[in-house]
Amino acid sequence: MGKAKRERENQAAQAPLTGTWTHAVRMLLFSAAIITAYLAIATLARGGDVPGCGPESDCDKVLGSPWAYWLGIPVSLLGLGLYGAFFISTFSLKIGQQQKATRALNSLTLFSFATLAAAAWFVGVQAVEIGAFCPYCCTAHGLASLAAVIFLSQASDIGSRLAVRLNFGAGIGVALGLVVVIAAGQIFLQKKPEAPLIVDLGQAQTNALIAEAKPAPKPTPPPATAVEPKPTAPAVATVTPEASSTRKAEPFLVPRSTLSLDATRLPLLGPANAPHRIGCLFDYTCHHCRNLHGFIRTAIDQFDGQLSCLMIPMPLDANCNAQFKRTHRNHVDACKYAKICLAVQQISPAKYDAFDRWLFTNHNTTKPLAKVREHAASLVGAAALNKAVASATVQQQLQQNIRAYELNSKNGKKSLMPQTIIKDKVIFGPPPSDAELQSILKKILGLK
Repeated sequence: MGKAKRERENQAAQAPLTGTWTHAVRMLLFSAAIITAYLAIATLARGGDVPGCGPESDCDKVLGSPWAYWLGIPVSLLGLGLYGAFFISTFSLKIGQQQKATRALNSLTLFSFATLAAAAWFVGVQAVEIGAFCPYCCTAHGLASLAAVIFLSQASDIGSRLAVRLNFGAGIGVALGLVVVIAAGQIFLQKKPEAPLIVDLGQAQTNALIAEAKPAPKPTPPPATAVEPKPTAPAVATVTPEASSTRKAEPFLVPRSTLSLDATRLPLLGPANAPHRIGCLFDYTCHHCRNLHGFIRTAIDQFDGQLSCLMIPMPLDANCNAQFKRTHRNHVDACKYAKICLAVQQISPAKYDAFDRWLFTNHNTTKPLAKVREHAASLVGAAALNKAVASATVQQQLQQNIRAYELNSKNGKKSLMPQTIIKDKVIFGPPPSDAELQSILKKILGLK
């Protein structure tokens, strides 16, 4: 009886320290590492413009924020290192190598607590500070955290077999210390905003406006019998309401394309006779676009009389923009906001500036759609507004604006919004400050 018991104890002592659970831990860590490596490579190679993260998406907000970096290093690289070390250490748990297995057990315990603490910190930052969640990041945190929980559930049993007493309190203390170090680096030594991406796309290929469909000419009727002409009333000149004689009518050229936009159909900020004109593709529901709008207003005032800007509504909304498969919750009704802007411009260009100043009173938030429509109607009339919003002119202009976005994104290999066209160059995304925008304008346009 005693001999059988000793044999069972010897078999138990020689049994592997790992089991099926180890394969699960490795699979989870490997999956988390793949996602993190993808984010790290994409961030380093593309400056945070990660495929699958559309403009203004939650992951775009997270990966484009200073919280995505620690001392200038993408936090995804730090996560990759942690998950990689965690994964490799699981292969050192071998019963025949006591010292190596003991070191591996202690390391794995620390890695587990560090993984859980890092996940809590970064998910908390997304929830509280950024107000958006990156699906890639949260998936990686979830997979790695599950691996950590599985390991910790087995750690005590492994420790007893190795005659090692685990100090979970010390592990928790180390994890909290790690969070403090990360938090201090991100709060007090935040990564400075990068200079905006400026791409020289080259000159446009034509100055011609997009040709509109014209009716086929009617056949010339056969000559009629001569009739004594009747006196006719004097011709009455047709005047376009509120059209400005100083408004530049030249088409606005989209770099490296055959597309040019009819400047008279687009809202203009600044003096119509300014010697320098830029264009801004914007979406009112895009917070980066709203910030840039404020910078543009400041620049126009700063360069007194030298600069104007065509505002080109370009909704990030799948309801009218085929470039998007679905509409992000931040951009619901973006098409409607864009049409209202174009409609006000179509009805009364002279009143657009007042409408624009009211619309962008607060660059941090959007005004409710119903309130925007009501205010626009108060300026130009409800009937005229409804007619213009549904007009073919507004629909056509909106699609041309979307086409400009498509061409810029294709040629510049970036889909960031807003997009600012300055001569042959396009700025993708907003400059970090109004001073930075003014510096760019001085450099490209030679403004003083």
